[in-house]
Amino acid sequence: MDAKRMFLGGTRAMIGIGGWLAPDLTARAFGFDPAKGERFVTRLFAARELALATALLAAGPTQLPAVAAVGAAVDTADVISGLDETRRGNLSNFTFVSGVLGAALFAAIGARIAQEASEAAGDS
Repeated sequence: MDAKRMFLGGTRAMIGIGGWLAPDLTARAFGFDPAKGERFVTRLFAARELALATALLAAGPTQLPAVAAVGAAVDTADVISGLDETRRGNLSNFTFVSGVLGAALFAAIGARIAQEASEAAGDS
């Protein structure tokens, strides 16, 4: 398993585990106020991250291009949402960096993993 896949899967898993077991701390780490009832949303996000991490880390060579592409698509949707919320003034600079730019990084890594896996499978 290559380093990009381990980094992305491992980071997603850590965010997911943290968000599920310590939603207030995880919400604060991304610049959100857990007192506003965001614990539930944090745990929803955590479950999604765990699912994406598990799929990415468990995917075989034939499934990897599609799994990585789905994760990149989800992260791209997060970027679009984050840009819109930033435009509306609803995200702090810290949340923009940790959340929106973090999602952009995840999208780029996921797209690269999908491309490399597709090329390795001869699907290019």
